[in-house]
Amino acid sequence: MEGTKGAMESMGRGSRMNFWTGRKVFLTGHTGFKGTWLCKMLEMLGAKVYGYALKEDTEFYRVAQPQIVKSVLGDIADKEKLLMAMEDIHPEIVIHFASHSTLNKSYEITDYIFNTNVMGLVSLLECIRKVAGIKAVLVVTSDKCYKNMESEEGYREDSVLGGGDPYSSSKACQELVTECYRHSFFAIDKLNIPIATARASNVIGGGDYHYDRLLPGLVKSFLYQENANVRKPDAVRPWQNVLDVLGGYLCLARKMAQSGNANSIYSSAFNFGPESDGILSVGRLVEMIAEHFKKISYNINDSLDVDETKVLKISSNKAKNILGWQRVYSIEETVKMAVLFEQRRFAGESAKRLCEEYVNDFFGRKKYE
Repeated sequence: MEGTKGAMESMGRGSRMNFWTGRKVFLTGHTGFKGTWLCKMLEMLGAKVYGYALKEDTEFYRVAQPQIVKSVLGDIADKEKLLMAMEDIHPEIVIHFASHSTLNKSYEITDYIFNTNVMGLVSLLECIRKVAGIKAVLVVTSDKCYKNMESEEGYREDSVLGGGDPYSSSKACQELVTECYRHSFFAIDKLNIPIATARASNVIGGGDYHYDRLLPGLVKSFLYQENANVRKPDAVRPWQNVLDVLGGYLCLARKMAQSGNANSIYSSAFNFGPESDGILSVGRLVEMIAEHFKKISYNINDSLDVDETKVLKISSNKAKNILGWQRVYSIEETVKMAVLFEQRRFAGESAKRLCEEYVNDFFGRKKYE
């Protein structure tokens, strides 16, 4: 991977560095998997990052050691505490990750999911209405927001929203809530705050320690030479590098802020999905992970009572055409990077240094502004 000095010099010559340097970014859910990686990216771009989240539920945020100005622990649905935090900071960019993020157990904690994902977003948007100086808002939802048609065609941003399970339904609701606030309060003839939603597919990367997810669970089992369980091997899913997706989020947030126009083409929904090589069956991804280990053992288990779609694909043509977004890493590189991250950590290397190495490599190879 490209060295730190070369990558940082490359960033310094581009508009990305000029835009993000010194920017106040308010990041909800900053202690999560994607939140931690984005903190590292923003830190290395020179931004001033402020976080608001629950206490981290895995060790990744702690061991990655992102340098942020202030971290506030709180429930996203606690509007009073959230408003106090935002008024203290007066951020320029708001990026919203703070949501319940997995399908598992969604039938057991349905009220919590809707309170966090839906009412938490309402609380955030209400606070944004009261805080001056915000130039762009990005709400991260999910590709699960689309109505399940079991279609081989990728869902587009204008495809029908839906949700047959509590998690997916809450993600569709986030889209509707954002659309409501965009037209009712944030439009150019009102507050004029650009706001967009980002609908991403499954992301892969080192530091994901939610072991109920496929790659983290398998890597952990293979590292410790334990038997692993794999469910629904024939299910087709889109898989992509976490850094590619986060790069898309940064690009969208930047373009919104630079437009200064709540009615611009950037103030809308955007899909961020992989190329065709990243649309794989669960079984094929398992094989790709297994290639990086000398000894592995796993069972196929279809008895788990989880309602999941068999086929889920999204189209990223809008992000490519309007934002100039494109992926940097192939699925082979992505799987290798994720596995090597954990193998190197297992061997004693610093997670903080590994994160910085990976982010530098991404910025050094990035193909778009």
